[in-house]
Amino acid sequence: MTVMQQDQRTGPPVSGLIAELTALAATGALDALRVGAALPGLTARYGEPWDGGPVDGAASGTHWFGWGSLQPVFCRCGLLERLFIPVWHGELELPVPGGGLRTVDSHVTESVLTAALSAAGLSWRTVTYENLSDQRTLELKPAEDVWVSFVLTDRENYDDPPLQDWVLSKAGLWGIDHARCPDAGSPDADSPDADSRGAGSPDAGPVDGR
Repeated sequence: MTVMQQDQRTGPPVSGLIAELTALAATGALDALRVGAALPGLTARYGEPWDGGPVDGAASGTHWFGWGSLQPVFCRCGLLERLFIPVWHGELELPVPGGGLRTVDSHVTESVLTAALSAAGLSWRTVTYENLSDQRTLELKPAEDVWVSFVLTDRENYDDPPLQDWVLSKAGLWGIDHARCPDAGSPDADSPDADSRGAGSPDAGPVDGR
């Protein structure tokens, strides 16, 4: 794994989905969706979520709920632990306050994303993988114990030729400040929550559906 640090820069403002992804990177929140947000409060803001059921293999009681395309994971106590954004779908349905959804194009290239992050004065590290030459991750830390990741791939579909300008496949938000659940107490050493970083990492989320 190779990590490179990106210098901060300044530039013009951005708009559209890119502005929302940039805000996520800067603040650790997508509107009201942030680590530690309570399910009842989010339900009051966006309406009843869809129920994705328990997270596979999560003995701690974590549960999928969601609005539109967004896939948040909640602890048994009802606090948001992780958020997955399946950008590879090509378009996203995002919740709006008061209920309902809006559809946005989610085709984002690496050059557009990094230009927006740089314009916002943000810094990130680029993580590459020896066994995944067609993938890399931009990782940011907007707050203590909170991370945002943008997973980039070299093509939109597996059968396509590699692209010069890589594309955003998925985005994620996770944190570790909820490692000690107020309902469950300190996790056991063998619990999935014991390794907070691993349990919260976006790589532990839905399979890339390219």
